[in-house]
Amino acid sequence: MFYLNEEDRQREALAKNGTIALATIAGWQTEPCANVLPPVLAGYDYCRGPDLVLAHWRRNVSLGRLLAAVRETRLDLLLVEPAWIGTAADFRISAILCREGDTHVFRGLRLWAADINGPNWLIPDPSDRDLDPRCFDLAMKRMTPDEQVPFSDPETRDLGLLVGGIRWKAMAGGHLI
Repeated sequence: MFYLNEEDRQREALAKNGTIALATIAGWQTEPCANVLPPVLAGYDYCRGPDLVLAHWRRNVSLGRLLAAVRETRLDLLLVEPAWIGTAADFRISAILCREGDTHVFRGLRLWAADINGPNWLIPDPSDRDLDPRCFDLAMKRMTPDEQVPFSDPETRDLGLLVGGIRWKAMAGGHLI
């Protein structure tokens, strides 16, 4: 049994706001997950365009249960989690993809934006050298890991992460850019 405290509730609310902001940035239309999906996906959103479930962090939902739901439904899932850096909240994404019956997890993804109006990508956090180096173009019909990167050098990468992070936090906080 899980006991949720105020910090858990705040973190879940922040993650939920982060999923709504990500869907807006990516231009995805969302709807509540259908009742025919596994119960663990209740309370999350389905995005018809990229055919994925957009999930937010919840203390009582384990990664194992989400992996099982992805295997069962063969739907991709993006899990948005707030990450605390110093005193400010930032967001990280784990992508759970189902391809040919296998599930693949890409963790530590961050939003990268070329400018305020896109294009938008998910790229691995450059400060974590253990991450899979593949990136995801949010304009693609389906989440596809790509060896191609949307930037040409570390300075452009860092600027895109800054723009993406500011835009995401502003939208999740209710201040649209």
